[in-house]
Amino acid sequence: ETMLSFSLVLLAAFGPLSLAFQSPRNPLVHRTAPHMSSAAAAVEGSDESLFQPAARDAKYSSNTAQYLLDLDSGAATFDFCGGMLFQLVLTDRLKSHLQRVASEKDGDDQPVIHPASQPLMNRIPEYRKSSFADNKTIFHGRELRKIPKANGGMGFVLQLSYADEADVEELGQQSAGKGADGSWSGEAVDPQGWSAQEIATYDGWRGDSFRQWRNAKMYNDEGWDCVAEMNSEEMFGLNHRFYLHYDDRGRMWLSAEDGCEGTPSEGSGGLLGRLGGMLFGR
Repeated sequence: ETMLSFSLVLLAAFGPLSLAFQSPRNPLVHRTAPHMSSAAAAVEGSDESLFQPAARDAKYSSNTAQYLLDLDSGAATFDFCGGMLFQLVLTDRLKSHLQRVASEKDGDDQPVIHPASQPLMNRIPEYRKSSFADNKTIFHGRELRKIPKANGGMGFVLQLSYADEADVEELGQQSAGKGADGSWSGEAVDPQGWSAQEIATYDGWRGDSFRQWRNAKMYNDEGWDCVAEMNSEEMFGLNHRFYLHYDDRGRMWLSAEDGCEGTPSEGSGGLLGRLGGMLFGR
């Protein structure tokens, strides 16, 4: 009877989420995948400069590029929606770019952390609905699910990738998905990042239920060997544009265009992470 009551509590707390994030029904590739290469074995007790604002500022000052690189190498998790832990993973191309920027410290290419007065992407200067990203004010990225070795215990990864810097955004010409009001002619230049199809159809200002989720087969067909990289044939995901902003407490948030956002967490989730692993298929 006690176990039954406990199970009902878990169902009430997590059931709707687990149903909401089931994989698309498209067929997946069927082959053995090697181990994920990122540092997903990180444990609780990470450097407090990764999540504590005062310690972060003391260590990194204005070198946001180095901060993002250390979040990636430390397999840091971001707490979305009060307990959904996503491991941050940067693509190799974006890491190379940020390493150059970090070496310059106070250069003009440092990623921008927007003020607390801009808590939504549509409040940042010159915001437009398009697929534009510049690796500075706006980033290309994906939320990925069913990643077995993801830190945090829930199988969630938040991937940031490199965007083509050769093109600029123009107003009034639609070159993206439904509702776009801007055009961006950038190409798919990161082999782990957005495909040409993701760029051409992006509509991340719309609700997730109206958008195109991709499974492993779709990613593979569009040029990204995600199974080999993420060690999952069952993975699926959705592309978003992301930006960084502070809150009134000095915490940094990584926010998607649709408003869903997360802040660096202290560890891998503890009991919540273990329960999430059972419920989300880790």
